[in-house]
Amino acid sequence: MSVAATRTGLAPAREFPSLSELCYLNTASIGLMPVAARFTAEQFERQLSLYGTTWFDERTEVAALDWARAAAGALLNVSPEQIAVTTSVTEALSQIAWSLRPAAGTNIVSIDLEFPSVVYPWMRVARETGAEVRLVRAAERPQSLSLETLAEFVDEDTEVICVSHVQYATGHRFDLDGLAKLAEGHGAWLIVDGSQSAGAVPIDLSDNRVDAFLCAGYKWLCGPFGAAICQVSPRLVERLDPHFVGWKSTADPYSMDASQMGLAASPLAQMEFSTMAYGAGVALAAAIEHVDEIGVEAIFAHNLELSAALRRGLEELGAEIVTPAEDELRSSILTAGFPGLDGEQVAAWLNGSDVIVSPRFGSTRFSPHFFNTSDDVTLALGVLERVLERREPVRSHRSSR
Repeated sequence: MSVAATRTGLAPAREFPSLSELCYLNTASIGLMPVAARFTAEQFERQLSLYGTTWFDERTEVAALDWARAAAGALLNVSPEQIAVTTSVTEALSQIAWSLRPAAGTNIVSIDLEFPSVVYPWMRVARETGAEVRLVRAAERPQSLSLETLAEFVDEDTEVICVSHVQYATGHRFDLDGLAKLAEGHGAWLIVDGSQSAGAVPIDLSDNRVDAFLCAGYKWLCGPFGAAICQVSPRLVERLDPHFVGWKSTADPYSMDASQMGLAASPLAQMEFSTMAYGAGVALAAAIEHVDEIGVEAIFAHNLELSAALRRGLEELGAEIVTPAEDELRSSILTAGFPGLDGEQVAAWLNGSDVIVSPRFGSTRFSPHFFNTSDDVTLALGVLERVLERREPVRSHRSSR
């Protein structure tokens, strides 16, 4: 079966031309950008490089991220005024961590399976303040992770709960309502990294029970590197005091008055403190609108169907699945181990066979998205069967087109 088989997914084939060459099941690492979003970014960069300030004047620069904020607000069902566009999740989370500065005698709760940048800012702040960082121990037994095991680490001294909505290593999905109740019950701030969920899982933050929701643009939103979303609730805005400041942190950036620092009234506006790759913000806005046009509800159902079919096939091949089976606990990510084999080596064999996946924690991580089809799942399973038999990459399945 050719990778170039007829595509009947949620996205037209012309938007993702590389899928005629690759079986790409690796959105949890980097999402593929639609041609339309890439073209929008290229046009922006072309105009900027050719015409400079004659096209990108002061007023245009001040408004450069408006589209991205509006698109993100629509995606998350919040006002654009609750959104900051930053260069990365790490940058935004660090700003929040230093604003909250949990004191000695308090604790921050997270998970040892988390992507490091979810935990490191709190470790750095705790080094300064003496706060305790508590990590749920799930790395050795990922199947043990649950809202209940997280709750065991939370007490009356918990200042912050900071976790990912969807775990990058296993695809375990927390219930946002459950997380909010846990935080509210202990008077803790709830900070959520949505990098592995936004664009793939329906999210409604209009009740403002999540204090901050951060999301990288280059995964399930199918945007670029260099732009991320930071949504902050009104409650946290009152506490937010960004520690990075620059000329764009001010109420009137083009006053350029170095003698006094007249900060913008909104701390979220202050977070967009410096010149950035504005083209990344434009590309992210276009990519989010592409996702929104398809509809996240439809994407979620499509992706769960693909991952369920992939799970059935993997189990038939003897794989041990790390990802929860329950619909309410899973996402688009599916992580599998192979008894007697190193799952990371299996991932390398698949990548060498043009079935693109990720090695994670000694396992193989698959992550289909809306541009994938059931044909991709069938192809991936067929290649995997041959790879497991031969214990090496199989003949390339690239299309000759």
